[in-house]
Amino acid sequence: MRRVFLLCVLLGLPGLARAQAETPYNPRVAGVLVRCVSSSGLPVAFVPNTLLADVGLGFPDWPDVPAHVEYNPGMLARLPPPVQLFWFGHTCAHEVLKAPSREQDADCWALEFLKRQGLVSRPQVIEIQAYLEGKPVVRWGHQPGPERARSLLGCYDRKPGARK
Repeated sequence: MRRVFLLCVLLGLPGLARAQAETPYNPRVAGVLVRCVSSSGLPVAFVPNTLLADVGLGFPDWPDVPAHVEYNPGMLARLPPPVQLFWFGHTCAHEVLKAPSREQDADCWALEFLKRQGLVSRPQVIEIQAYLEGKPVVRWGHQPGPERARSLLGCYDRKPGARK
């Protein structure tokens, strides 16, 4: 009996998933642990900042300072879960695509990334579109909501690695 117990401790009980720790490099977004790796191959930290007046703001890497994203967890939590994941993917895309990436490219990369991870479905992209269509405010180079939303299904539906 002791051998069975020791074996279960060393290998873990069958059928039980080991909990991954939530860290700035492995944040929980919409209830899912996610990870972003920059174009330089380094993990990107997602740091909560409740004083931030927006959902999030990305900071590129500088000499001796790694890339990171500050986000307001309260504002993020008010978004529908698929939109939360889209925000994460879009923000990660800027760190992956680098020099200066267009907003539409970041949107497409985000959807391709989330699709590969099995984190977003076609109906959820339609939900993201509906959310964005109601957002007319243009900030930091983003297209107006309806124009931005129109391209999302095309990004989701195109074959991996295909470009416009």
